[in-house]
Amino acid sequence: MLTLSVIMRKLLTNILCMALVACLATCSDGDDDGNEYVPPYVTDLLVATTDANGMVQSVCLDDGTIHHVASQQVDLEWEDTLLRCMAVYTYDGDKNLKLSSIRPIFCSKPYPATSIYVVIDGKAYQDVSLLPRDPMKVVSMWKSGGYINLHLGLMTTDNGVHQYAFCEDSVGHYSLLHQRPANDGSAYTEHVYLSMPLPEKQIQVTFTVKTYEGDYTQTF
Repeated sequence: MLTLSVIMRKLLTNILCMALVACLATCSDGDDDGNEYVPPYVTDLLVATTDANGMVQSVCLDDGTIHHVASQQVDLEWEDTLLRCMAVYTYDGDKNLKLSSIRPIFCSKPYPATSIYVVIDGKAYQDVSLLPRDPMKVVSMWKSGGYINLHLGLMTTDNGVHQYAFCEDSVGHYSLLHQRPANDGSAYTEHVYLSMPLPEKQIQVTFTVKTYEGDYTQTF
């Protein structure tokens, strides 16, 4: 039979545990100074819609959800258009998406390799063997939102503009074209993001990037 003192100790222990749980729940909604909880920042690829002034009005995430931008609208200088972008944002769960930064990335449909012209010394050549494939580092490659997405490492000294294109080498097989400026060096690595819209009705696609170690190929 439990004595009164044992019962009181058990009751006190339960009360302390409940108080601790309540305290932890309260702390999760703010910091030690009582400030309001701030959602974590998310860095991801998305599609931004701009208005007639080039301001971002809404974004479509790769899971298909569309959110109006609650604040911190950004002028992208492209009017009334859709742009594939890398963005940093917060989202509080109530469809209040706030942009911290956003920048367009290279995004283009692929073209048949045999239809691409290469200009050398002012003269155009239609020759697959001449297509520029300067090497890059592959950090990651994934499929989402109807795109093949590339996170690449570019060796550069920021001297000149690098050119990119996507080409279809054969049915279902795609690759990256990359041309370095003649005067650019390889002093440091710059992170580059590219997106290729997935062709419709293709269940499986393969993508190849030329790297410093050879061709890197991934199938989706």
